Amino acid sequence: MAKNPAKSSPAEATGVQRVTELMKRGRELVDDPNDHEWANTLVPYLEVVSADATLPHPRVVFRYTVQPSHCNRLGSLHGGCIATLFDYCTSTAIALVSEPGHWHYLGVSRTLNVTYLRPAPSGATVLIEAEVVHAGKRLCSLRGAIRRADDGALVATCEHGKFNTDPPVGSKI
Repeated sequence: MAKNPAKSSPAEATGVQRVTELMKRGRELVDDPNDHEWANTLVPYLEVVSADATLPHPRVVFRYTVQPSHCNRLGSLHGGCIATLFDYCTSTAIALVSEPGHWHYLGVSRTLNVTYLRPAPSGATVLIEAEVVHAGKRLCSLRGAIRRADDGALVATCEHGKFNTDPPVGSKI
């Protein structure tokens, strides 16, 4: 939520709407036999809890319930799945600051550093916090945290660096 909703900018509303639209599109792709994006199999289990486009650090919080198919042999959320959740959720947070020519296509990953701290067992609900630290013309720095919803324990953290792939405004690409 904006600090002062009465003074929310149109860009802020657009960013929050874009997060919702990205989630909706991901849900639609799950049933598309031509879509082979594994991350889209996570989307039906993700829910936007809040989205705040307020500067200096716009953020989105998601809720996710750990599915057995996303677990390792020990019955906890797989490390690769955690990395994919961070990639998806932090990238989605960029929608809060995007506009044509400025992170409209959400960029591509340069780095994704994940630190694993404790397990999230199958069936557990976690909160995924995704924050835009800085979004410049070409590079973006994002930060994420996954916490167990029941006790607030930190499961994992991430730092995510992205490169802007938007064509110049007015380009025919």
